[in-house]
Amino acid sequence: MISDYIFISGTNTDVGKTYFGTKLIKYLKRFGGCLAFKPIETGCKRANQNLVPHDSSKYHKILEDSIELDQINPYRFLDPVSPYLAIKKAKKRVCLNHYKNKLDIISKNDLPIIIEGAGGAFSPFAIDGLNIDFMKIIKSKNILIVKDELGCIGLTLSHYFSFKKYRVKLDCIVLNNSKKNKMDNYNEIKKYVDIPVYLFGNSTVTNLKCFKAISSSLLAK
Repeated sequence: MISDYIFISGTNTDVGKTYFGTKLIKYLKRFGGCLAFKPIETGCKRANQNLVPHDSSKYHKILEDSIELDQINPYRFLDPVSPYLAIKKAKKRVCLNHYKNKLDIISKNDLPIIIEGAGGAFSPFAIDGLNIDFMKIIKSKNILIVKDELGCIGLTLSHYFSFKKYRVKLDCIVLNNSKKNKMDNYNEIKKYVDIPVYLFGNSTVTNLKCFKAISSSLLAK
């Protein structure tokens, strides 16, 4: 059996990908478990001779009995810049295929794997491709995290149609409205897309509804 891959991307950096991912993993742990994979992280902190990744460490804290931190996050860089620039500045050659090889190793136990990208869905992810290129390579189920704020409707729709043009299936949109506002972006976005749109972030009930729908629709029975 091949592991299910769920790729968490976003419309930009700092939209709540890690926050959503950690909450989803806590939910899935109740139903057989899962693993996490964030192949590259920049802006890591130095501790003795090691680089400590901030976001990946959050995943490891939840999953430490199931997977090593180096397996969750094999490539780390100190500078808080894009993966492409970090790789280039370090004079390394890190390609999408390197990520795929690392992913193959942890895929052998058949557990679903929650994968977090870097930046937005169309941000450079390695020296030879974007986040969305890696989605295409691994044939993942794909979630787009959108920060619920002014301007997010146009940004969401531009990503939605870009996925179609790129011929990569976008399975659902998650509107992160952890900071409540008076806008109705949720219903406005739903008018223009033919995929599920879920609310997340403002209550435990809302989050559970979101996770239940995602797990039932994106994970193999």
